[in-house]
Amino acid sequence: MDGLDFRVLGPAEVVAGGRAVPLGGSRPLIVLAGLLLRVNRVVSVAELGRWLWEDDQRRSKGALQTYVLRLRRALGEGVVIRTERGGYLLELDPSVTDLGRFRALAARGRTAFEQGEHRRAAALFADALAEWRGPALQNVESDALHLDEAGQLAEERTRVRELWADALIAVGEFGTVVPELTRLTREHPLRERLHEQLVLALFHSGRQAEALEVYRRIGAVLADELGLDPGAGLQRVHRLVLGGAPYQPAVEPQVPHQLPADLGAFAGREADLKALRALVPADDSTSTPIASVEGMGGMGKTTLSVHFAHEVVDRFPGGQVFLNLRGYGPGDPVEPLAALETLLSSLGVPGEQIPAEVDSRAALWRTHTAGRRVLVVLDNANSTEQVRALLPGPGCLVVVTSRWQLRGLVATHGARRIALEELDEAGAVELLASAIGVDRVNADPAATSRFVEYCGGLPLAIRILAVRAAQFPDLPIGSFVDSLAGFDRLGLFDLGDGDDTNVRAVFSYSYRALPGEAGRLLRLLGLLPGPDVTPAVAEVLLGSPPGPALDALVSAHLLTQPQPGRYQFHDLIRAYAAELSYHVDSAEDSTAARLRLLDFYLFSAFNASRAMRPDRIYGSLELSGDGGLTFADYHAGLAWFAEEYGNLVAVVHLAFRLRAYPHCWKLTWLMFTYFAGRARVDDWRALNELALRGTRISGDRGGEAGILNCLGVIDGVVRDYASARRNLQQALALQRELGSREGAARALYNLAMAADSPAEFPAALAHGTEALEIVRDLRLPGFEANVLRALGDLCCDFGDFPRALSLADEALKLAPTPRDGRFSLVTRAKALLGLGRSAEGIECMSDAVDMFFSLDEHYEAADVLARLGTAHQRLGHPAAARDCWLRSVRLLTDLSHPDAATVRAKLAAMVSG
Repeated sequence: MDGLDFRVLGPAEVVAGGRAVPLGGSRPLIVLAGLLLRVNRVVSVAELGRWLWEDDQRRSKGALQTYVLRLRRALGEGVVIRTERGGYLLELDPSVTDLGRFRALAARGRTAFEQGEHRRAAALFADALAEWRGPALQNVESDALHLDEAGQLAEERTRVRELWADALIAVGEFGTVVPELTRLTREHPLRERLHEQLVLALFHSGRQAEALEVYRRIGAVLADELGLDPGAGLQRVHRLVLGGAPYQPAVEPQVPHQLPADLGAFAGREADLKALRALVPADDSTSTPIASVEGMGGMGKTTLSVHFAHEVVDRFPGGQVFLNLRGYGPGDPVEPLAALETLLSSLGVPGEQIPAEVDSRAALWRTHTAGRRVLVVLDNANSTEQVRALLPGPGCLVVVTSRWQLRGLVATHGARRIALEELDEAGAVELLASAIGVDRVNADPAATSRFVEYCGGLPLAIRILAVRAAQFPDLPIGSFVDSLAGFDRLGLFDLGDGDDTNVRAVFSYSYRALPGEAGRLLRLLGLLPGPDVTPAVAEVLLGSPPGPALDALVSAHLLTQPQPGRYQFHDLIRAYAAELSYHVDSAEDSTAARLRLLDFYLFSAFNASRAMRPDRIYGSLELSGDGGLTFADYHAGLAWFAEEYGNLVAVVHLAFRLRAYPHCWKLTWLMFTYFAGRARVDDWRALNELALRGTRISGDRGGEAGILNCLGVIDGVVRDYASARRNLQQALALQRELGSREGAARALYNLAMAADSPAEFPAALAHGTEALEIVRDLRLPGFEANVLRALGDLCCDFGDFPRALSLADEALKLAPTPRDGRFSLVTRAKALLGLGRSAEGIECMSDAVDMFFSLDEHYEAADVLARLGTAHQRLGHPAAARDCWLRSVRLLTDLSHPDAATVRAKLAAMVSG
């Protein structure tokens, strides 16, 4: 049964929906009253029996059980009366009982009174007394229970009445308190404290004669009834009345309500709000929770904090303080000394009582806030030191906003960091809809996504651009976004109405506050074209170890650190940093930094490629190994290529834009080592086509030949053999023109693998044979093994399996390690299968698959798995064939390779067959 209210302060009853719940008679009521007086504590059977039956002979444990059962039925399953060893326990939230509410309100009133908040204390005491509807247990027919409990409850009530009177006397509310005290003194003619209060109230309200008469009357009663003189308290107020001392009302603490207005529309941030809500302290808390709301400028830190503060304002009756510390922005930051004066003044502390020293002010601030449940919002802080002295006493909550990571506040004061990130798309769209209308946003979801993406999910940017969009209410959102093309992006986020609505100005405050070399590093990082940056790249740009500068940029939320050792920009911060670099640094300095970047990536890619493929012919690059990062082995080089992939692609494009064409084609040529086993065909081809343009613009014939060779390989990977042969024939002609026998051998080798029909086999065999002669003459054993393997593949294609097996074995002998012979192992497997040595062929091909996986060469693994599946099918192993094709098609699909359709068709045919 929901919504039950349990009452003992007056008639004992349970009320639901304004009506009393029938409990089944007077005896169950006695049991319930006894349990309510000890709620959440075990009441013994003996005690309950005594309240039920004062005569021991009439006690019956069975009857008590019956009464408890009636109560359980009457109250429903929502109320738990637990049977405990030797008694019963009623489980209830004290707030659903009038006695629990009375005691909680009275306790809060005492706390407020002790802190000098007399008006608030009086209100709380009045609320507590309002829970009483008459004498306690008024309808409970148990003399024993009344004897045990009613008197104690009445005493609690009287003490709260006295405290209520004290609070009102302290603030001079004599007109309210005198009539009530007059009535109470009649009810309690021997209670000196009530008479003392009445004398005091009458005197301070100008009724001195009546005050003296009350004192005379209580004195006579005490003498006649008890043979006693008035106590010390009464005698003190009597002397006060006789002396005529003027009344001085207590100084009532001021309750501040300083929160700025909440925004009408607030979107997203539910996880951050949840984290803030979790910090709200309990009413009796002795801790001071601190939230450090951090993020880049424009991220909505203040908006979130103010919205949250309004949400929980009722939990902080001691007041809400808001102070802008001006850590970033126009004007000087607020020093702790001045901030403390403002904070103390907000609580009504007179200026003459505020000490001169910071430590003394901080101590007084803690004293005045301890236990008062004040919500303190310290906005726009620039350091932990600016905040440390401003932390209030226990029972309060502090929300600090800052563009800086307040790590010291976390380490020394246990602050909870709440780092704001960009709004997700749902939150960003909700924010936009609040400004320009839901219908307009919903009309074109794709354009809406482009709008919020253009703003980078930054709340301030969304609000600013939404103002611009709102100027054209009839313009579809897609047309508005299209109209932004060609404009200065940061300039669009400036409404020309002050710095608060100018993203560039907002960012500038963070930039100006950067220490040491951090500002220069920010500008240099603005030159980067890729998605992220490592400390090694930062050091190349800065020319010195970047640790402190990088840390400062992260602390200032101008860079994020999604994982150790890698840093990222927000899109708009990147644009701002690039703009700074253009305006602050000379063109020569910027160009030199970019060239250092290109050199770093070129030499690092060179070293990574050599670690992975030492057999490649690197002479045409004319590079030494001096410079860039170095790599211990294959996997180290592969890991670097994988981590830096996005940056490498961007750097190739940067090299082309800077007309650094040698960097452009050489980096592209080196990335072949990474691409070859991973077949990201679209990127691979796009980079090589860009590099080819660069070599032709610059007239670099050697570079052109090298890139044409790469394009021929790409064509072969996607089975466009006619295009492959065209590109490779051009590469061969250039290499011969340049007199490069190594280059010619490379083109001939690839031409040997570009045959796709029996008509092409003779030419392919001739190309392979010529390549073999050259590499043997040049004594290139690694290259020789590759050519032998290519010739073996050709022999397989036209059915000469014994010759193919011989060539594959010869190639394997030249491989310095089994891993280096993995391609030759595939050729050997094909030859063995062709010779009918199926078990050996299957085993050999499976070993090759394992090797490709061990080197993360997923394209090669997928290709061989497809072949292995076909071999299993021919041998009558459908389950094994299906397993191989499934593995292959997953890999090829991930690589967006056209062979995925072919393998998928094989699986479909198997199912339909």
